[in-house]
Amino acid sequence: MSCCSDVMKPIEALSCCTPQDTAADAAQAMKHSGCGCAPVVEDTESLKLVGVVTERDICHGVAAEDVKASEVSVEKIMRPASSCCGADDSLDETARKLNEHQTTSLPVVDQAGGCCGTVSLHQISQSPGTLQRLNISSD
Repeated sequence: MSCCSDVMKPIEALSCCTPQDTAADAAQAMKHSGCGCAPVVEDTESLKLVGVVTERDICHGVAAEDVKASEVSVEKIMRPASSCCGADDSLDETARKLNEHQTTSLPVVDQAGGCCGTVSLHQISQSPGTLQRLNISSD
């Protein structure tokens, strides 16, 4: 059975943000990576994960509140680091976490707690049998 690190997209510093960044910065990080989440890290050198911001978080914490994205700190809308996947997590466990957190993508952390990538439902759907075993549609 495959694990999360087999299908994840490796992380780049430009795809991350810090708690002090703005929601606009997080949206730019997502745009850069093409991923629906931006890992929130202590700093872009160590990449130690402290949380995650998803498209849903920006929609609910910025757009739904009718505030400017440049005026909302990531710290106010981010989810805790527990909303992530481990590099060694099975794809079944990863899909369960995506469903649990109602998102299509999450950061992946290594054993040291550093962000090493992102994983999406789309990437998991490319692994034969995973979605069928979980009864999840990729449509």
